[in-house]
Amino acid sequence: MRPDYTHSIVNIASSLLARYGADHDHPTLRSLDQWLKKDHKHVLVFLLDGLGESLMKMHLEEDSFLRRHRKDTLTSVFPATTTAATTALLTGKTPLETGFLGWFLYFPKEDIHYEIFMGTDFYDDKKKIPAGFHEKHFAYEDFFTKIKRSDPGVKTAIFHPTPIDDEGHETFAEGIERYKTFKRKHERTAAYIYSREPDILAHHNGTTDASVRKAVRKQNDLIAAFAEDMDEDTLVIVTADHGLVDVEEIPLFDFHDITATFRHLPANEPRMTNFFIREGSHEHFITFFNEHFSHAFELYTKKELLGKGLLGKGKPHHLVEETLGDFIAVAKDRYMFKLSDKVTHKAHHAGMTEDEMKVPLILFDKKGGDA
Repeated sequence: MRPDYTHSIVNIASSLLARYGADHDHPTLRSLDQWLKKDHKHVLVFLLDGLGESLMKMHLEEDSFLRRHRKDTLTSVFPATTTAATTALLTGKTPLETGFLGWFLYFPKEDIHYEIFMGTDFYDDKKKIPAGFHEKHFAYEDFFTKIKRSDPGVKTAIFHPTPIDDEGHETFAEGIERYKTFKRKHERTAAYIYSREPDILAHHNGTTDASVRKAVRKQNDLIAAFAEDMDEDTLVIVTADHGLVDVEEIPLFDFHDITATFRHLPANEPRMTNFFIREGSHEHFITFFNEHFSHAFELYTKKELLGKGLLGKGKPHHLVEETLGDFIAVAKDRYMFKLSDKVTHKAHHAGMTEDEMKVPLILFDKKGGDA
């Protein structure tokens, strides 16, 4: 399933920017625009990491609060992964424009496989990262900054949990309480609360595990309780960055005919894997790759991948050219490459299955009636 950059999480930001009179680069969402016309004093976005439509339907009853208030189905971006997707939502820009193309990117000049959200090297966490490296490549302006510039009367805030924010909340419930305290202090607000679950639990335990069900139902109950207490001047938007699919790991480094062609170790994602191949070995790599993995992955050259428009429209970020390698493999079904022995995954994302790509748009307020 391809991403639809006219009907995706990118377009949530476009609608919010338009609501506050700020410039935006991509189409707005009609399903959200109708609600924003109600002119609420307070707008809150919940981002529940990994709660794609498939996972939500799997673990919540049809009459649950979140499912009852689902108004639309959107797509994630490609790759459907947290670094790319949360950044797309927070900026209103596609991965092509942000350069956030996966969990870790390879930088040939520095010889670093840089984990964007961790600030470390994926294969060697003791490798020194140059001073200012992150700011040089990954600094961005979020849509809240644009909103404040366009409408200074709106107070904005982003609430991240620990360890993302050292001063953040420990639990989702605490994040909601932090927001309530913030909101009480200001007449008009726009805010964002991020939850790391159910993504982490699903990675470790699989999408069907009881721990995932418990976490999703708790999120549903906490949001329902919040809705019960909120005032009529608040609009709440709930969505996800991506979904997940249960996976079978393929030990890539056991295939020595493949690894013998490597110029550098692979990068990006286990289900959207970026390969750097030695000069003169491209044909060998293609032959060996298709012999071993054609049942599990589609293989593209960089030119082919960019030509398909999967990363979106807009002005390409310099990282797209700098960090994409010679070939990119995209998972077809349940498969992923095992690129590290640090952790075993039972579920993952970054591919283009419907389970990964489809995310809900959930909307509610107390003004009465659907928009």
